[in-house]
Amino acid sequence: MDITRTELMDRVHALVPAFAERAQKTEENRAPLDETITDLIDSGILATLTPKEYGGLELGLDVAAEIVRTISAACPSTGWVTSFYIGAAWRVNIFTEQAQREVFADKPYTLTAGTAAPLGQVQKVDGGYRITGQTAWNSGSVHAEWFTFAGVVFEEGSAPTPLWFLVPREDVKILDTWYIAGMSGTGSNDISVDDVFVPDYRTGPFALALAGTAPGQLIHPNPMYHLPFLPFAMAEVTPVVVGALRGAADAFVQRTKDRQGTISQEKASGKQAAQMRLGRALAAADAAETLLDAFFERLTAQRPEQSDPRDRAEMKLKAAYLADLARNALNDMVRGIGGDGYRNSAPIQRFFRDLSVLSVHAFLDIDTASETIGRFTLDLPVADPLL
Repeated sequence: MDITRTELMDRVHALVPAFAERAQKTEENRAPLDETITDLIDSGILATLTPKEYGGLELGLDVAAEIVRTISAACPSTGWVTSFYIGAAWRVNIFTEQAQREVFADKPYTLTAGTAAPLGQVQKVDGGYRITGQTAWNSGSVHAEWFTFAGVVFEEGSAPTPLWFLVPREDVKILDTWYIAGMSGTGSNDISVDDVFVPDYRTGPFALALAGTAPGQLIHPNPMYHLPFLPFAMAEVTPVVVGALRGAADAFVQRTKDRQGTISQEKASGKQAAQMRLGRALAAADAAETLLDAFFERLTAQRPEQSDPRDRAEMKLKAAYLADLARNALNDMVRGIGGDGYRNSAPIQRFFRDLSVLSVHAFLDIDTASETIGRFTLDLPVADPLL
């Protein structure tokens, strides 16, 4: 497979109108529609970050971000699942080479879902582990073919060892739990495993992944695969936020042009308050895109301090600040959309609900991220398991 960035983005832009048209149905379906997943696969988008040796494109993280940001401006739920399916090709590299080759044996992409929350029971057995438990927030679970679980191994005489486990769909039970006010179309259901055996080769060292030094990562020469886990995870979620803000700003422009007072019959576009609110919305969308570019410039620069917990915490705060900026900007917009702006047929109310949910994501919580940097700055102890 040999597709340039320009060719790939042409395919993305060709799909955007359909994704926008399907946004309401995607929300009602509580997961991406089957035809959307087919479009993503057929376009080659999902192979963006897959190593070339597995038939992928091995394009940059900035390319993945541009794809996700563009799709999220049409439908944040579709952008979110797209981002995690693209990013799965990076995350699979945390596992052994044998596991990687198994995942990519017949195609250059992987539909993988999972979370970093640890399972309740992990037991070491001959040749692997037996795992039991339930986790929430598994985005893309409806169409996933593989699932990842986190867990901690406790063995007598040894320090607790956090691991990642890679499990095929047939060993996982998907629970229909995804009922939520925003990001409704992501299919982020709970999943469970009951005494499932995971062979050693389908495990990955989570502590080393946090530093970007898991053996499975290091078999690939491209430094993109050697990034610490948390900054990479931020690179998956921030383009969705920024794309959603741009989509909301565009929807607000159209809403302002179309809105007319029920009683006064006055056009909203003629009001100074609406004009100023619109100007602030467009400025916020521009600022978010500029900050996103700066985030990726820092992320992709090869810097010796990238594995330092303080650096990872700074990247987390930058991502959380972007989400907070987007939420505040959208809160300002919706004060001027009128009652009709909250009808299901109005895209801006969906962006409002989606960004409200996104901004309280564990990776994007501004209070937690700010506190961590505050503690670093004041030379106080920091205990964040993701750093």
